[in-house]
Amino acid sequence: MSVLTAVTDVEAKVVDTVKSAKKPAVGYMSKGVEFTEGWLPQVSYPKGLPEPVEVLDSQYKFVTALLAAEHDLVKAMVQTLAPLVGAGAKPKAKAGKATKAAA
Repeated sequence: MSVLTAVTDVEAKVVDTVKSAKKPAVGYMSKGVEFTEGWLPQVSYPKGLPEPVEVLDSQYKFVTALLAAEHDLVKAMVQTLAPLVGAGAKPKAKAGKATKAAA
C-alpha cells in the first residue's frame, strides 16, 4: 500500500464519520427543539434577510469556487517546481549556460 493510498483511506473514513453523524445530530437537535417548545417566546424571522439555508448554500458555493481556484494555482506551482526535486519532467538547460560551459 502506498503512502498516498493510506492517506486517502483515512480521509475517506473521516468523510464517512462526518456523514454518519448527520442523523444522530439532527435527531438530538429535533428533540431539543421539541423540549423547548412553549418555554421560549415566539420570534419571527426578520423580513428582507435571506433564509439561513440560503446563506449557507451561498457561502458553500463561494468556498467551493475559492478552493477550486486555490487548487488550480497551487497545482500549477507544484508542477512548475516538481523538476527541482526530481519529480516530473527535467528542466530544460538554458542555451546560455551550455554555450558558456563549452567555451
